[in-house]
Amino acid sequence: MFSKKKLNMEQEMAICHKDGPMMVLAGPGSGKTFVITRRLRHMIEEHQISPEEILVITFTRAAATEMEERFRSLMGVDCPGVVFGTFHAVYFHILKNAYHYENSSIVTEKEKRRYLKEALGAYPKITEDEQTYAYLLSAFSRIKNAGIAPEKFRDECCVIDKSIFLEVFHEYQKIMAAERKLDFDDMVLRCRDLFLQHPEVLEVWQKRYRYILIDEFQDINPMQYEVVKMLAAPENNLFIVGDDDQSIYGFRGSEPSIMLGFPKEYPGLKAVRLKQNYRSTQGIVDCASKLAGYNKSRYAKKLQAMRSGTNDVTAMGFDHREEEAAAIVRAVQSAAGHMPYREVALLFRTNASAAFYSQKLSNAGIPFYCREHIQSIFAGPVGQDILAMFAYAHGDRERKHLLRFLNKPPRYIRRGMLEQENCDLKALLFRQDVPPNMKKNIRALMHDMELLKEMHPFAGVHFIRKGMGYESFLLKEAKEKGRDTTEILETLDLIADSTRQADDYRDWLEQVEAYERAMAESAQERGKDAVQLLTMHGSKGLEFTTVILPDVNEGNVPQKRAETAQQLEEERRVFYVAMTRAKEKLLLFYLKKNPEKRMQPSRFLKEIGCKV
Repeated sequence: MFSKKKLNMEQEMAICHKDGPMMVLAGPGSGKTFVITRRLRHMIEEHQISPEEILVITFTRAAATEMEERFRSLMGVDCPGVVFGTFHAVYFHILKNAYHYENSSIVTEKEKRRYLKEALGAYPKITEDEQTYAYLLSAFSRIKNAGIAPEKFRDECCVIDKSIFLEVFHEYQKIMAAERKLDFDDMVLRCRDLFLQHPEVLEVWQKRYRYILIDEFQDINPMQYEVVKMLAAPENNLFIVGDDDQSIYGFRGSEPSIMLGFPKEYPGLKAVRLKQNYRSTQGIVDCASKLAGYNKSRYAKKLQAMRSGTNDVTAMGFDHREEEAAAIVRAVQSAAGHMPYREVALLFRTNASAAFYSQKLSNAGIPFYCREHIQSIFAGPVGQDILAMFAYAHGDRERKHLLRFLNKPPRYIRRGMLEQENCDLKALLFRQDVPPNMKKNIRALMHDMELLKEMHPFAGVHFIRKGMGYESFLLKEAKEKGRDTTEILETLDLIADSTRQADDYRDWLEQVEAYERAMAESAQERGKDAVQLLTMHGSKGLEFTTVILPDVNEGNVPQKRAETAQQLEEERRVFYVAMTRAKEKLLLFYLKKNPEKRMQPSRFLKEIGCKV
């Protein structure tokens, strides 16, 4: 039995709860895993509830595994029976019993893209690239998670015509059904349909799982919630733990309004707020709480830090990004003087920013580990195009280089006219089958390549963007496809920034190659002493002694695309999550106001009381 001396009053109330619905509002660092595992033990040892009747649901397999390991360690002996799993794992287990699905029935990412390619086959004018695939698969997922008819789906960023979108959706679903495949979202829908069509099956599972605990409840989506309510009835022994201020997965279909409306669904529920923060100092907690307070759709709460400290949040502005990067390197080196590298984290709003700063750490010889897959700024199509232009200008006549940028922007130079191996544009000028207009464009491109060869890489990138019309081409193409242009401009800026410290093209190329090696090596740094690089979303659930948040500027946090009040509140929650990862030191770096680049410090800095 646990010692009540180690518990605060709110934790004790949550742990000792037995029957009926309960909502636990667990702020950052409030010990929610501690509470869940000890409640499980209390249910089994004190209330004599059979472990087989208890179901614990989390949102990731890693979280389920960690929760189970913490529970088994707490019990001290093997305690089989309690089921730990994700929503998808639990629902798929139910479907397997009903319909005899196999693990091979779950569609793979490779199969999804193959089915989508087949569904798009009737529409050759639609560009089939990774962005199109990613958008469509995400949109299909949101439709299923919301439990709506595809005809009711609304998205201002839709990359294809609405009527075609609907036809592709239905064709994709037909292919999936013909292959007898399920994706994760289908599992939830099929489980709901199973329970509605076969009440006797639902009753079996209601008796099997009489007590249901859900962690990170703020991330639930409407369909997951609908099935959970069915499963928990009629006893409604539903114990939910979460923090509405940390609901940051709206793009996946989660809705914080579900947690906000939970008391209305279960009028007799008991609620408790875990308001003591055991992770961060008071200064960090106070700043984060100020920020969260600007959101209107939330539960009011006042967090109390159990660690002293007030001068632990620092905001610093810089005139240029290079100055900001240098300050980050100094901050990491300073922190590493009295703590392991792994206790320092750089949290970014997007992976593009992470790629830039990882290069700076690499140049400084600082080990880093990317906890998520962070693509090098040179690995994407824009980076590959620009590297190809420089390579060709400096004498590398490989056909693959020329093909990357030949018609970006359109020059109407036919690919079939190029030699299979080494391509020299000059040779085309002497061919009889090359029309005069094409020869004119070839001469212009050759002239551009000669100019580029003589330029420093920084000037060269600017020339490619503006002088050669590459940037205008990319923006026009993105707008025609209904895509956001912010990431394109950010990538171009990052590539330009990467050239500043280079002596010449060869020196820059060596720096790029060294950076690529460092990125590859960083994947092997797991478990080693290295600075942790990850996105704000990816940082959820983690903690570090020192946290650095770069680029705290409008357009980044909040993102430019956050236009509605609902989107802005989610952006604020994302920043709140990032801030509350810090235990002792939180550094907020931003670029100062710059009318030329329309640069503004983030409004969030003013909301937490920083003078900018």
